[in-house]
Amino acid sequence: MIGALRKFSEPAKTWRAPISSSEPLMGNALFEALVCEFHWTALQVGAISCCMNASLASRRSWMLRACSNLVPVESPVVKAWLRSSQAFELPTELASAVRRIHLDLIDAKALALPLIRSAGVLTAPKIPYAKLEQIAAVWRKLAEDCRDIALELEPQTRWRLAGAYTENAFVLGKFLKDAISGSRAYVNHYGEVAMPILPQRRRIPRFALRQPCKISWENGSAIAFARDISKIDLRLNCEGAFRLKDPITVALRNGRMMRALVVWRQAGTTDVRLETPLEGNDILISG
Repeated sequence: MIGALRKFSEPAKTWRAPISSSEPLMGNALFEALVCEFHWTALQVGAISCCMNASLASRRSWMLRACSNLVPVESPVVKAWLRSSQAFELPTELASAVRRIHLDLIDAKALALPLIRSAGVLTAPKIPYAKLEQIAAVWRKLAEDCRDIALELEPQTRWRLAGAYTENAFVLGKFLKDAISGSRAYVNHYGEVAMPILPQRRRIPRFALRQPCKISWENGSAIAFARDISKIDLRLNCEGAFRLKDPITVALRNGRMMRALVVWRQAGTTDVRLETPLEGNDILISG
C-alpha cells in the first residue's frame, strides 16, 4: 500500500496515449455491448416484419428472399449478458423481458427460416398465404416487444451511458411502430428493405489506462487502479463503501480530477460514468 501511495504521489514524467483495451467485456462495457446488440436485433426484426408485410400485400412470396441476410444471430455478448444480468440491477420486469425476447426469437426463426430459404426457388412448393400471414403475425408481435423493450431500456441506457444511445431508441420506436402496423413503406418492388440508420451504430472504443489513482466519495477515499477508459466511462479495481449511483471523484496520477457516477459494482471492480464525457482529442483516448 505504501508503494502504491508513493507511486501515486510521483508526477508522471511521460504521458503517452493509451493503447486500445483488450479487457474482457464486463460491467458497463458489457451493458453497452448488449444495448448495441439489442438495437441491431430490433432493427433486423423490424426489417423482416416489413418484408413479410410487403410479401403479404403483393402476394409475392419470393420477396422473402431479402430476409436471408437479416435473420438475427445470437452472439456471445447476449450469452454473457444472460449469465450476469442480475449484476446490472435492472428492473425485474425489464430484465425478464430482455431474456424472453431472445427465447421468442429462437421460436420465430424456426418458423420463418424454412420459408425464407425456399422463397424464390422455382422448384420449391408455393407458400400458402394463410401460413405466411400466421408467421408474419409472430414477427410483428416480436417487433412490438422489441419496441417496448427499446423504450423501457432507454432510461437505463441514458444514465449508464451518458445518453449516447438515446436517439437510437426513438429511431427504432418509429420504425418498429410502422412494422407493427403492417407498413411496407421500407420495401421496394424488388423486395429490398431500406432500414433506417441508427445514429449510434458502434460501441464506443475503450482504451487501456493501467495506472494507480485515488477515488473520493462523500464518506471516504481510497487508492484504486484504473484499468481502462472510454469517452464516457472508466473501469476501476477498488474497494469502497459506495453504492450504485453514488457520485465519486477520480484523481489520476498526473493530478487530473474527474467527477463520475458509480454505474456498476461487482467483486472489487467498479465502473463509473464520467460526469463530463471526454472530447475526441483528449489525450486519454486519442493516439
